[in-house]
Amino acid sequence: MLNDRENILTALREKPLKVYEVMKRANVANEEACQSLLLKMRDEGSVKFDIHKGRWLIK
Repeated sequence: MLNDRENILTALREKPLKVYEVMKRANVANEEACQSLLLKMRDEGSVKFDIHKGRWLIK
C-alpha cells in the first residue's frame, strides 16, 4: 500500500491525471483500491481533485 502511494505521487508529479491514467502509470491493478487510496490521500492533504476537469493533482 505504501508503495502504491509513492507510485501515485510519482505519476501525479508529471501532470494532473484521471483515475484510469493514474492506475496505468502507478501500476495499480484494482480501480476501487486506487480510488480509495486517492480519497485517503485527499483527506490527508497530499492530493486534490479538480472537479471541473475530472483530474487528480498534487497540492
